[in-house]
Amino acid sequence: MTLLALAAILEAIFLRIALPGDLKPRIVETIGLLLLSAIFYLVCVAGVAGRSNQHPTSNIEHRPATPAIVAIAILFRLTFWPLYPALSDDVFRYRWEGKLQAAGGNPYGARPNAPQWKSLRDQSFASTPGRDFRAVYGPLVEGIESIVYRVVARFEPRPFAQAFWFKLPSALFDLGAMAALWLLLKIKGLPPERLLIYAWSPLPLMEFWGTGHNDSIAVFFIVLALAAAAGNGWTWAFAALALAVASKIWPIFLFPLFIAAAGWRRWRECLVALPILALVSLPYWTPTLSWPQIDENFRFMSGFLGGWRNNDSLFGALLWAAGNDFYLAKKLAFAIVCAAVAAVILLRWPLERAALTVITALLMVSANCHPWYLTWILPFLALYPFPPLLLWIALAPLAHAAVIDWVGAGEWNGSTALRFYEYVPVYLSALSYQLSAISWRRSRLIADG
Repeated sequence: MTLLALAAILEAIFLRIALPGDLKPRIVETIGLLLLSAIFYLVCVAGVAGRSNQHPTSNIEHRPATPAIVAIAILFRLTFWPLYPALSDDVFRYRWEGKLQAAGGNPYGARPNAPQWKSLRDQSFASTPGRDFRAVYGPLVEGIESIVYRVVARFEPRPFAQAFWFKLPSALFDLGAMAALWLLLKIKGLPPERLLIYAWSPLPLMEFWGTGHNDSIAVFFIVLALAAAAGNGWTWAFAALALAVASKIWPIFLFPLFIAAAGWRRWRECLVALPILALVSLPYWTPTLSWPQIDENFRFMSGFLGGWRNNDSLFGALLWAAGNDFYLAKKLAFAIVCAAVAAVILLRWPLERAALTVITALLMVSANCHPWYLTWILPFLALYPFPPLLLWIALAPLAHAAVIDWVGAGEWNGSTALRFYEYVPVYLSALSYQLSAISWRRSRLIADG
């Protein structure tokens, strides 16, 4: 009953965000409401985690009803679905790349501002981000964009209305991620109500259902890969992980973890990734795509680790250590992530914990950490509800403050002092949590004599 009451409060907040319609005149209010909803969400998480610790898996009568948790999660998502994307213009980029492919172009070889594709410009073109850059999404995402545009263009001729429907893949894969996470919890013998930690979080509601970011595609395949690995289906695990890499490049850091968890003697099973990646990439290996273009695309993609700054935290320290050399700072960030990969393998941590650690390190040292990037770690918190990371999830909406100047003056500045209000509490809580853990271990050692 307590969870139902908290769900009612959350739904009231979500309705206040969604019902007035356009978010652009209400960005400050929206950020405030998202932060408010995060407080009640954390109370829900604490309640679920507390029950999970108090009652064994077999004690079902004391558990919240999982179907109710799922039903409420779907209600939350339907509340956000009518929102037109206002906190990000990414759906317009998805649409342009889909339209380009329908016209016979290759998104890895064409820029929106290229004169030869001027015919594709319409009244929504000004909203397309990154008009001087070629595509950086994975080939699986590009293929989905192509399909969505061809389908939507059959029944909807209006450009802005077409862009709205590019939220659909994000929403569907988010539902898939929920199902895959439920399966993973079941295989791991963990209480199924921990699904709430992902399903009720305001973060995927806004970023996937409200804004339509395509990160849910990679999240789905990563959780599916973890579920397959937990069931000892390593061939399926590597296949799913390959599709995650075909969506976004960053899951490639997880491959060594999966190989180590499978056992080095089973390394051949990871080879299934090669034909999968080749198959989804094949449509884009056209004669017009040259190596300089490919190299430029990879260099631009690596800007995520260092090249431009947006809501970064530890990257600032790396940049200072590198003497303000972005290229060197990017190398340092890459080295730290590789060191994290090596460390968790040598320590033989469980696959899920190792993956959470590597992804967290990646986000902490990267030059860019948009709010929707934190959805990468959210499913892992259902297995390891680490309080400082849950606090980071709760404070993520603060990064949307950059949209205020973007809407008002057409200027994007994502690395203002405001981000310290997001990161300082997280790092302080992490330090406090670790000191408490060390103190607890010492007291246990003393007690054990």
